[in-house]
Amino acid sequence: MLLRNWTACLALLATGAWAHAHLEAAQPAADSKSAEVVEIRLAFSEPVEPKFSTIRLETGEERAVVEPAAEVDAADPKVLVVHLFEKLPPGAYKVRWAVVTVDGHRVSGAYSFLASH
Repeated sequence: MLLRNWTACLALLATGAWAHAHLEAAQPAADSKSAEVVEIRLAFSEPVEPKFSTIRLETGEERAVVEPAAEVDAADPKVLVVHLFEKLPPGAYKVRWAVVTVDGHRVSGAYSFLASH
């Protein structure tokens, strides 16, 4: 019985040790149609390192939309946000993100959404 419990504990610890941060929520959401887009907000499963984490916003033609650098939300170290200079004009956009979590792991991804009026 003791050996079986010990094996279960080791399995749980090993699973946790290999886990990496993942994107839990995005605003605007992936594949959504959103009006009044004034910020990009990404929530991760672990706190992120601001110096090594980025959000790149692109048009449907994959041209970068020049915006301020991403910053970690002061109220939640798991949230990376870009406050846009102005509301996005209608069109297709892609969000490309890359983050380094406080444990040193780098993860990245991308998703698309439509901005509308």
